[in-house]
Amino acid sequence: MNLRIDNSDLRGKSCESCGKTLTPEDVYIRKIGDEIHYFCCSHCADAFERSYKK
Repeated sequence: MNLRIDNSDLRGKSCESCGKTLTPEDVYIRKIGDEIHYFCCSHCADAFERSYKK
């Protein structure tokens, strides 16, 4: 599931895969298991999800 959030929710957030600071233009959010995770792109989300499920 992909989600969009209010820009104010991005303050201080960074990509959980590569560490890039997130902006409204490049935020990608994915629910993995029961948790919401924040990424800069779908590639980082896919890489994180692969390592998360191992």
